[in-house]
Parts: sequence; structure tokens; C-alpha cells
Amino acid sequence: VSKQQAIMPGQSYGLEDGSCSYKDFSGSRNNRFSTPEQAAKNRIQHPSNVLHFFNAPLDVTEDNFYEICDELGVKRPTSVKVFSGKSERSSSGLLEWDSKSDALETLGSLNHYQMKNPS
Repeated sequence: VSKQQAIMPGQSYGLEDGSCSYKDFSGSRNNRFSTPEQAAKNRIQHPSNVLHFFNAPLDVTEDNFYEICDELGVKRPTSVKVFSGKSERSSSGLLEWDSKSDALETLGSLNHYQMKNPS
């Protein structure tokens, strides 16, 4: 929980790359909480030892996830389930760890990892 009630745009500063440290996304169409109606549609998911992955290459395997986890220095999942036949462009599935903390540590490292796609 933050001690601040709101982020103040005047408190921004320049970063080393020259970009600004603050950007206002309140008007973005991707903001899921911009109206009470939109916020009511969200299903808040509590932390779990199971992570859902999507938009992975069609030929993704259990070994691919093991290699990525080894590369990033995080624990390997204890179980991998790739859903078959859901899409012709990408695959999705579930990754399971022994504990929530292992899953969340991996989520922090693996989120938005770019997998190589031969096509």
C-alpha cells in the first residue's frame, strides 16, 4: 500500500535515457478500471502456484520452459500442460510450481519473455 493518495505529474523527472519518469495512462483504452462498470467486469486473481501462459509458439514444449527457467536462474515448474488445438497461431497452457513464492518469482522474471518463433 502506498502512502500517496495519487501520483502527481509535477513530481516527474528525466531518466538517464532522456525519457520522462511519469506517463498518464488514465485515458488509455487498456485501463480496465476507468469506469465502475469496467471495474466490475474484472476478475481479480489471487496469487497461485499455477501460472497461465499464452501467445507462445505452436511447437512449445515442456523442455522449452525448462531451458528458459535455467537461462533466467529461476526454479523449473513441476508440471507443464500445453493446451492443444485452441489456436492455429499460438499456444497456451499452465505451469505449476511447488509453492506460490516459486511461481511468483518466476512470473517476475518470465513475464513478457520473448520466445523464439521460427515462423
